[in-house]
Amino acid sequence: MISNNEKNLGLLFLSILDSKPTIEECISKSGLTADNISTIISIPKYDKYFVKNTDKELRISCKTDWISEDMAKNIKISKSEVKILKEVVKKKFITHITKYWNENGMVQRDFELKSLSEWVISEYVFVSGFATWFREKEKDNETNLSSLLSNATGEDIEASANIEFDQDRLNLVSEIPTQTLQKLMSITPAGKIAYRSLDMVIMKAMSEVNPNLAKKMENDTVTMKKSWWKFW
Repeated sequence: MISNNEKNLGLLFLSILDSKPTIEECISKSGLTADNISTIISIPKYDKYFVKNTDKELRISCKTDWISEDMAKNIKISKSEVKILKEVVKKKFITHITKYWNENGMVQRDFELKSLSEWVISEYVFVSGFATWFREKEKDNETNLSSLLSNATGEDIEASANIEFDQDRLNLVSEIPTQTLQKLMSITPAGKIAYRSLDMVIMKAMSEVNPNLAKKMENDTVTMKKSWWKFW
């Protein structure tokens, strides 16, 4: 169960992402009370999430180093990989979250379901799954589907395509080395789900275009009731 402090931590963090608000501004942005905010920024274990600037009046801003540190706890990763992760997270995280977690003009997530750290790691896991799929199949500015369809049908098939995909979303991890990306993808099963969902979408689309190909498929495809990019 997510504690009230964990919920308030998430609300405060997402509400002040790319700013340095005063306590009064934090109240307005987050909807939390002054007591709630004072409690959160006073808990030692939450120090890793915020910078407290005390020049003239107290202003709070967000830290991002904790993201790479939390991910590193779940995988075997070298110091050099951690360094790259920190740099990439610092450069791209806030811009990405501000765009893709925006609902009705507010950056938000349901902290009844997951903690802030769990939501953030889930985002990296999913995007890493998608990005790994594209990196494996990119060839000459197209997506090479030969291996995927050959494995599915048991025959040698040459195929490539231009796939419509929100490539901007992959910018979150575009500067992370593939070896590290594959590790991030494996933190939870969600990464493999993201990766496999693209396989299923492609096989379903190809089988609809070519019924003969569908008959040769070794694996069943799944009819999706909603767009795969909204899974999370």
